[in-house]
Amino acid sequence: MSKYYLKCHELFAGRIAKLKEQVKKLNATLPADEFVQHEMVQLAARIRRATVEIIPEDPNRPEYVLSGDLKKYRRYKQGLQRYRLMFCFSNKPAIIIYLYVNDKDHLRKQGDRNDPYEEFKQMVRSGKTSHDPQDPVIQKWIQQYQY
Repeated sequence: MSKYYLKCHELFAGRIAKLKEQVKKLNATLPADEFVQHEMVQLAARIRRATVEIIPEDPNRPEYVLSGDLKKYRRYKQGLQRYRLMFCFSNKPAIIIYLYVNDKDHLRKQGDRNDPYEEFKQMVRSGKTSHDPQDPVIQKWIQQYQY
């Protein structure tokens, strides 16, 4: 059981909902052996494991740390290929807030304007998200979206 309270931003929640819907459709149309091997099904499973098991073990692991404009945020990429999961956390209160996961239109490609890091930077710059759990906007998301 995690010592962290796990919450998610509305963008993260929306993208996870779309991914779950894709997985449901695949489950209804594919034979079981093809279903478990499908890349979207495996991606959904890896994201679920990362958010519920791996990240909460230690959200401040050195490999999660970002730099530059995003230094107050963390990202998870292990096993996600060109997908990135961005989050922030606090020890007081003990909370992890999952902020963003890219979609197929924003796959990781360094230097590309659709790169997930660029999309996330735009969210930060525009005030759509914050790293501070006490931020009123973050408080709203904490109230609305549980993971």
